Amino acid sequence: MIDLHQYPAVWGLSSLSPFCIKLEIFMKRNNLPYRIVNERNPARGPKGKMPFIRHFSRDGEKIVADSTLIINYLTDVYGLHCKLDPVLQAQGLAFQRMIEEHLYFVLLYSRWVDPKGWAVIKKEFSPFFPLFLGRLILSVIRRQLTKQAIAQGLGRHSEKEVYEIGRRDLQALSLFLGDKAYLLGNEWSPIDATLYAFMTTILKAPIESDLKKSLNEFPNLVAYCERQDSELS
Repeated sequence: MIDLHQYPAVWGLSSLSPFCIKLEIFMKRNNLPYRIVNERNPARGPKGKMPFIRHFSRDGEKIVADSTLIINYLTDVYGLHCKLDPVLQAQGLAFQRMIEEHLYFVLLYSRWVDPKGWAVIKKEFSPFFPLFLGRLILSVIRRQLTKQAIAQGLGRHSEKEVYEIGRRDLQALSLFLGDKAYLLGNEWSPIDATLYAFMTTILKAPIESDLKKSLNEFPNLVAYCERQDSELS
């Protein structure tokens, strides 16, 4: 059994974090036995973030943090190694890095820096915290995440520039996906857990940012999410 510690569900999403969604999708697709443990405080994680897992087996309890490291661990433990061509897998890894280490900061910006997104975050996330403390805690988180975006570099750009950067990432994903069922072809692979998690997070969040507007300009990415929803229902 696997205990999946992750942020709570919100907006019809299984978690407010795309990294948590990514990991749960991977486990669902591979029929792994798991149960959800909702967490609101990232400090409870061994690396100060979510998700993390507790894996219970005959060999004892194993705690693993970071969605990618968890997937690598589960892949080894359950023998889930991808059988796709190594070149395709390398391309998938490159797209994963683009989504998780580049497009992620555009998503972060749309939620926490852009005033439109920040207004939604304050309203929707405040109930996750003790009464009267929600907005104070969220303001602290906003300052921390804004500093992260500035340190990464994207937070130094204008709003127009940030969303144009995001549009180009989405365009690259759309062009590579084309009319394929999954990003790397007709077979699902772990990169699809990442792609779906981020695309569905952008689409379902009630934040009408230019990032969501750009995503809706690429019908194959929207249809991709709809297919995944149908397959997982």
